[in-house]
Amino acid sequence: MGSIFSWLFDNISSALIAALLIACLALASLYKCARDERDVALQNAAIAIEANKTNKETIGALEAEIVKRDELAATWQEELARERRARDDARRELNALLEQNESVRDWGSERVPDDVWGLLK
Repeated sequence: MGSIFSWLFDNISSALIAALLIACLALASLYKCARDERDVALQNAAIAIEANKTNKETIGALEAEIVKRDELAATWQEELARERRARDDARRELNALLEQNESVRDWGSERVPDDVWGLLK
């Protein structure tokens, strides 16, 4: 009877040791895979962080360019408004002169020469 228990103990302990070794090898393999995946994730995160920094810089530069262009557009709008006011004032003055002065009316009814008309376009 003692030999049966001894044989069972030897075989069961060998089987348990083998199972523990297999479990340790599996865990070591899983740990290595997890560590490799973590390293790849950290590298990807570093790349993403750097890309975000670059994108923020680009966005900042584009926003500054938008501000400059808006200021330039506002300046052009002011200049255009001044030019239109000057044109409208000149037209009002000319129309007033045409109504009030016969010699201006006679001049205004004459045909403008083609060379002069080309300058006025």
